[in-house]
Amino acid sequence: MALFPNYLSIKYANPVVEEMQWKTLMSSFDDLGVERRKRKWLYPKRTVTLNYNNITLTDARTIFQFYIDRSGSYEAFTFFKYETETFTGEYIGTGDGSTVLFNLPCKNSTARTVYVNSVAQTETADYTYSALGGTDGCDEITFVVSPTSGHRIVLDFTGNLKVRCRFKEDNMSFETIYNRFRSFGVELSGLLNS
Repeated sequence: MALFPNYLSIKYANPVVEEMQWKTLMSSFDDLGVERRKRKWLYPKRTVTLNYNNITLTDARTIFQFYIDRSGSYEAFTFFKYETETFTGEYIGTGDGSTVLFNLPCKNSTARTVYVNSVAQTETADYTYSALGGTDGCDEITFVVSPTSGHRIVLDFTGNLKVRCRFKEDNMSFETIYNRFRSFGVELSGLLNS
């Protein structure tokens, strides 16, 4: 997967607009109107809107070329928020009984707690941590023993959040993307973490 152009050299306006999307099925089964809800996604998608107050033409062209290289909204990529924040219950993956290496949904993480099926794991005894060793520079962990098939793996941490996303729109000219960056922003549609 590709990495969105360097967030440290091409800084977007802070704070970034981040919207969380959940998927819930709702229905009422009786005459009393009792509502039933079923959660379809255990973890949210995050949609990010980027604004650049002082973007240069050169930086805008770099991002526009990245947009062209992704074929608009076709290809997914990785975006890292540059704000250091604390997150809880971020999805890492699901055990399959054989995989031991997992990319984390962050980089530069500290205060990490890894959970497998809601049970906290101990670093070095249950897993080893590698900073920036994963795909697109994210942190990664390697379990000593592969998590059991079907067991969910989540993480609490402080650091830079990784968002899997794609461009929302398929047809933008350079002028459109440049003007949107400076005015109301360009939207990156979030995808479920994997």
